[in-house]
Amino acid sequence: MNFGARLAEERKRLGLRQAEFAERVGTDVPKQSLYETGKRELRAEYLAKLVEADVDVVYVLTGRRSEGSWAGEEASALLSAYLRLPHEMQRALLDLVETMRAQFAPPAGSTLHSGRLGYRADDTPR
Repeated sequence: MNFGARLAEERKRLGLRQAEFAERVGTDVPKQSLYETGKRELRAEYLAKLVEADVDVVYVLTGRRSEGSWAGEEASALLSAYLRLPHEMQRALLDLVETMRAQFAPPAGSTLHSGRLGYRADDTPR
């Protein structure tokens, strides 16, 4: 996928038609179309406008989400898929994840070192 396709993906993630997006970033529809087909090169001024429009410019340029780069490839792919969903589906997915987290959360007071409640490193057998 080239930068133009990723730019179009970002526009769609923001829920904007090409005309709305072009207006937001200070260009016109024919130029925006050229950007999205990869037939017009990105310039610094245009990139700055993309940042102001909440576009993930790192993703447009490199194909890697800036929000998820620290998390690894699988988490970044998951984040990319989530960001492409419509807002109402994002909300439903977050509700599902919260329900799962609550259901599978470890019991309060347990630690990574022990499944026992109240375990402390200074506990010694007597």
